[in-house]
Amino acid sequence: MDAFYYKTGSNTRFFPADIVAYFKSSYFYLTSSGLIVITLSFLFGIWFWKTSVKYLNGTLSFLGMIPDFIFILLMQLLVNFIYKTTGIKTVKVASLSMDDPALFLPIVTLVLIPLIYLIRALNEHTHEVISEDYILTAIGKGLSKPRIYLFHVTTNVLPYLKADLKKITGIMISNLFVVEYLYNTRGVTTMLFQIQVKFGYQYNLVVLCLISIMLLYTSVFYTYKLFISIIERILRHA
Repeated sequence: MDAFYYKTGSNTRFFPADIVAYFKSSYFYLTSSGLIVITLSFLFGIWFWKTSVKYLNGTLSFLGMIPDFIFILLMQLLVNFIYKTTGIKTVKVASLSMDDPALFLPIVTLVLIPLIYLIRALNEHTHEVISEDYILTAIGKGLSKPRIYLFHVTTNVLPYLKADLKKITGIMISNLFVVEYLYNTRGVTTMLFQIQVKFGYQYNLVVLCLISIMLLYTSVFYTYKLFISIIERILRHA
């Protein structure tokens, strides 16, 4: 049982009791941002793929060139600049505590990179599906564009979206390390790094945090799968 205890200075704390709140925080940010990514990529990667190719891809590509930590600092500076020049408080630049978290900026940061990747990937797959003979036949028969996209294009592109879920989850987990540190959101990675820096290296704490991150990855991944399964069920009964 000693392996489940860790030290914070002169205090000894029980890891399972502490990790729940940190785990919930990380899960909330990853799930919220991931569902936004899936929804937007579904719209702009499949349904409005021509619009995104024409107008969005250039902007998204430019934003994707900016490293995460620089993007975060620029967003925080912009919020502070707006406040100093106008006196208007827009969004929190960092979490003050678990009871007063920053929401908008961390979620925007987590959304950006996977959204760029997924829209590009789905744009390519949608373009390939649109060129298939059965789609051209459906167009020739006079089927409406919404019906073609709903029953033919979307159902044939969704498997590619499902295949990319593991990669998307991995990208978001890696981005979470930077987000939780710079926005002070107090998640699982906070216990892995900040407690170690402040109170010294503890082998058992590292192992427990890594196990927690693997559980986080699994739970987030299956949440995304469930969300897509619900979308598929809605499409089947549309």
